[in-house]
Amino acid sequence: MHDDSPPVAVDPITGLLSALADTLARQRAVLEAGQLDQLGEINTVLESRYAAIGNWPGGEPALVEAIAAQPEAARASLRNLLLQVGTDNRVNGDLIRLTMNRVAAIQAFQAAGSPAGTYGPGAGAGAGSRLSRRA
Repeated sequence: MHDDSPPVAVDPITGLLSALADTLARQRAVLEAGQLDQLGEINTVLESRYAAIGNWPGGEPALVEAIAAQPEAARASLRNLLLQVGTDNRVNGDLIRLTMNRVAAIQAFQAAGSPAGTYGPGAGAGAGSRLSRRA
């Protein structure tokens, strides 16, 4: 069955916040799946979403006023979007920190196991050095 009804117009505020929420949800899914190679593209889109909010005519105060001027049902919907954005932003920050810690741990583990970590300059016993007088 095909719906022939005209598309519902989305007000600019809802469009702006929905786009941000959708992009943060995509970023979260990528982080949870460990698909770090996809983060660059998503982060570029995310930067443009935040820039669009920052470029709202009149700035953040005008955006807050525009949200406050919405009918109650619309304000409730926008509050839900803002809660979703805040939650996803916090969780994504935590996931990014965990990923950075994991990468640092892997790099430390790899460095500790490499010959350069054991025999390199300033790493203790150099290659061919005598550990004791008897050796």
